[in-house]
This record gives sequence, structure tokens and C-alpha cells, in this order.
Amino acid sequence: MASKKVSLLKFVGTVSLGLLTGASYTLSTLTIPSLLELPSASTAAKAYRSLTDTATTHLNALTGLSGTAFFLAFALSPRPYRHPYLLYTSLFVFGTRLTHHVSPKIFGISASSSSSFSSSSPAAQRKAASANARKQKQAARRMEASYEVLGDSHSDEGSDEVDEDINGEEVRGEVELFVRDQIVKTVVMGLGFMMAVVGIWGDGVADLVGDAVVIEL
Repeated sequence: MASKKVSLLKFVGTVSLGLLTGASYTLSTLTIPSLLELPSASTAAKAYRSLTDTATTHLNALTGLSGTAFFLAFALSPRPYRHPYLLYTSLFVFGTRLTHHVSPKIFGISASSSSSFSSSSPAAQRKAASANARKQKQAARRMEASYEVLGDSHSDEGSDEVDEDINGEEVRGEVELFVRDQIVKTVVMGLGFMMAVVGIWGDGVADLVGDAVVIEL
């Protein structure tokens, strides 16, 4: 029973890791870079943020599923069959959560350009920047307009605010940083995937050799 559970966990972990590697590769080479070809910074920013929020949710789910599956396969394996590659692969998978700290150093991004991204998650940064801009605009309106004009301006705030605050260079920098981070993730996950495939193949060969020895005896 334990061997069947371990085999199932290995299968789930390997398939999930393969999907994770393919999704990260597609994001870094095809999907995200194509957003820079959109006609306006506002459109590119909205598409980028919507896509990355959705992609991050799915990537995190696959990361947790794959890493947990390999770790459980290692923990549940009988001691003679507790191969280290299961643990190493799990560490490779969970290690991708830290690549945003490594990517700026690998690609030579200066501390000033990457500090705003490394301090918190992209979603939190966007919310903080949006809230700060909103507060500044509201303060300016209070000083420059009467209560009647301020009341009328609220109807236009939702439609104009996003377009006014978006800078094309900032959007490009955010997209490029995300792409580079995904490239590093793809490399790390690809190494983990190859390790898992080779390890499972080695397990199969060892089982065949063991069965042959038993038959000869």
C-alpha cells in the first residue's frame, strides 16, 4: 500500500512540475513580452496586472502541489528506498519562491531599480502606489476646488485616475523584471524536473533488476 501511495505521489509531483515548468517558460518567452506591443501603456498595464495575478495564483498552486508531493513521497518511502532526489526536487520546487531575490543580481539590475519590487509582493506594491496616488489627487482637489466641483469630479475619478498615473517606462520595467524572474524559475524548475525524471527512471530500473534477481533465485 505504501509503495502505491509513493508511486502516485511521484507521478503527481512530476506531472505538476512539468506543467509548472511549461507555464513559466510560456509566460517568460511568449505571453508577457507580447504585452509590450500593445498600443498604450494603460492597456498594457491592465493586461499585465490581470494576467500576472491569475498566473501567480495558478503557479503557486502547482508549486505547492508538486513540492508537497515529492516531500511526502520521500517521507513515506521505506528507508532503503528513500532516495535523496525526492527531497532535492522538493527543495528545488519550493526554492523558486525565492527567485525574486536572486533575479536582479543575476541580470545585473541595480539596487535602486529593484528595491521597490523586492520589498513586497507585486500586488501589494500596486495597491500601495495606487492608494498613494489617490490620496495625493484627493488632497489636491480639496485645495483647488469647491465642494460642488469636488462632488462632480468624483464621477470622473474612476475612469481618469488609472490612465493619468501610468508611466510607460515603469510598466516596461515591471514587465521585464517579471520576465527575468520567470526565466530563472524556468531554469530552476527545469533542473528539478530532469532530476525527477532521471530519479524515477532509476527507480524503475532498480525494481526490474530486483525482480530479475528474485526470479533467478
